[in-house]
Amino acid sequence: MRFLPFVLVATGLHFFIPVVARVAPRPNGPLLAISSGMARRMEIDIEDVPIEPMRPDEPRFERPQDPAVAMNDTRPRVTDAVDPRVVEPNTQPNTVEPQQVEPVPTAMPSAAPPDEYGAPPPAVPGGGPGIPGLGGPVWAMPGVIPETGKPKPAPTTVGPPPEVDRKIAGRVISDVMREKDRQLGLDLPGAGTIASVVSDVVRGSGTPDVSRATLEVRIAPGGRVASVRVVRSSAGNAGDWSAVAGAVSGRLASRQFTLPESYAAGAIVMVEVVSQLQMPDGSTGGTNIGKGGSSDSLGGSVSFDVANIGARPKRHVRASASARPAT
Repeated sequence: MRFLPFVLVATGLHFFIPVVARVAPRPNGPLLAISSGMARRMEIDIEDVPIEPMRPDEPRFERPQDPAVAMNDTRPRVTDAVDPRVVEPNTQPNTVEPQQVEPVPTAMPSAAPPDEYGAPPPAVPGGGPGIPGLGGPVWAMPGVIPETGKPKPAPTTVGPPPEVDRKIAGRVISDVMREKDRQLGLDLPGAGTIASVVSDVVRGSGTPDVSRATLEVRIAPGGRVASVRVVRSSAGNAGDWSAVAGAVSGRLASRQFTLPESYAAGAIVMVEVVSQLQMPDGSTGGTNIGKGGSSDSLGGSVSFDVANIGARPKRHVRASASARPAT
């Protein structure tokens, strides 16, 4: 029952709208568009002009037709129609035949000026060849464009395919393997032996305990050691390292190394030797003292290995070798 008042109001509105539409007065005059607040009405007077019919015997003034248009006009010609309301019964219809208009030849269009890079202009009848470069294209001047010979004839047979080595795949693989072995020092079997001899000589020499040096060992094509020299060193004097080079040359003088095919011209072995002091645990000496310690500690922390207790650092020497073919 709560919705009964709303239903009654809606029903009353539905009946009230049609009643208002019929009772409301309707405008009798025309509707005027009002834009600026003022309605204006304009009256236009049209004057009637009487048109007198033309008689058939009166001359007619026709506009002359263009000869070019007359030549191209293919429409059929018809006689002028006459209004039967104004024709007298005794008058004869116009039987004058239309005159034929001869076509007038149109003038040829004037030629465009010659283009500097265009085709040569057409030859003028009765005139000789013009001067090249004057009044004509640039390419007409002698020597501007080089003369080319006749093109080669097209081949009539298919040539043989390019030769491809059947062993190219094996050579590529062997080259990659040789490069990898060279980086590891495995391409020349004697390179590891030379590195071991150099490390033994440096370990018993008078060079500094903490140092680094590079030695160059040249091997002749027969497999014998030709020379040993020191390329660079980080510590110590030149005399101590020269003594190391002499000792290495003496220990390798009696050896003959086997050279692979790629080292037929000899080999150059570069030996990198590093000397340093180490404790038994492998550290370079000293004690590790950390500042601050862990998150649950109040001070610093100390880490050490019991193997280093009472021990002294010893000299450790290691060497690595890389070889390349001699040139």
